[in-house]
Amino acid sequence: MAEELRLVLIVLGVLGISALALHGWWTVRKNNRDISKYDVDASANSEPKWDGFDELGIGRKRVLQPGEKPQPKPAPTVPPKANKLREPVKVRREPELNEPSLDKGSFSATDEPYAEAVAQEQQAAYEAEKDQTAQAPANEVLILYVLLPEGEEINGSLLLPSLLTLGFKYGEMNIFHRFQDNAGSGEVLFSLANMFNPGTFDLEDMEKMNTRGLSLFMTLPGPGEALQNFNLMHSAAKKLADEFGGQVLDGQRSVLTVQTVRHYVEKIREFQRQRLIHG
Repeated sequence: MAEELRLVLIVLGVLGISALALHGWWTVRKNNRDISKYDVDASANSEPKWDGFDELGIGRKRVLQPGEKPQPKPAPTVPPKANKLREPVKVRREPELNEPSLDKGSFSATDEPYAEAVAQEQQAAYEAEKDQTAQAPANEVLILYVLLPEGEEINGSLLLPSLLTLGFKYGEMNIFHRFQDNAGSGEVLFSLANMFNPGTFDLEDMEKMNTRGLSLFMTLPGPGEALQNFNLMHSAAKKLADEFGGQVLDGQRSVLTVQTVRHYVEKIREFQRQRLIHG
């Protein structure tokens, strides 16, 4: 009985496998017929086939049909030229000329910066004490000259007592200074130097010194009242010129006139006004 049952199961298995194989074959055959039919319909109704790539290499190459005109090729797109940045023009900065080296022992009638340098150095300590928070006008140097005619000179032995009478004191930089106090104390109001080489005075050898001109100068700002200081300097220059037979010249070495004196006064007033504006 068991043997017969096993035989029946084997037969049923073989039949099932055969049925599955037959069903698979029939399904494949049916699908192939449907695909072939679709290909025939598509070839009859679809667009013409493409063969290969077009000239741009981005799509299939289209085959022209009889009577069809080729489409014009699109113009190649040229990318716009980038605007070339213009390099900034490099301006070559010429080196600034150095100030002339001022040697205290080499001053001549054409060496006016010596007087300015001495005046500025005298007022350096005074300026350091001022409030520099606001920009004030730059220092001004006012200069007067006492010049004798050609062939005439002032001897040091005669010059020294005249300077002492006018309140000058021999001091720094080997020149004479007029201080706030006649005794030689306080700030320097204005100074007096030799207009010609060497520009200084040797106090121990004054009797051997001769010069044709003197240079008086003051700086703005300075101690005390600027107009009063200028009047004192102008008065001292006139007295020296009268005593030794010379003339008073302005900073440009022209004869000092009333108009020039007024110009100095206006310059002082304008300087003081600018200082007040800038605090």
